[in-house]
Amino acid sequence: MVSSNLDLKEAEKEITTPSTESETQAKRRRIGVFMVATGAFLCVFGFLITMFLLQHGFNFNIALFGTTGLGGSLLLGGMIALLG
Repeated sequence: MVSSNLDLKEAEKEITTPSTESETQAKRRRIGVFMVATGAFLCVFGFLITMFLLQHGFNFNIALFGTTGLGGSLLLGGMIALLG
């Protein structure tokens, strides 16, 4: 009688406790979405700054290679986090 009661409590505990694998997957998904959104913003921002600097005759190398490169790296890392 006592062992069946303990088995029932353990079964309830397993049902109510979310698995650690799904928690880990949800955390990776949140991080991946954040990285993709930040990377996309930096790519668009780098493009706009590059176009502005190019039209006004300033040096655009930092904006072109810095922000767009960082944005591309974040996009790639976020995609790896989402798909991996």
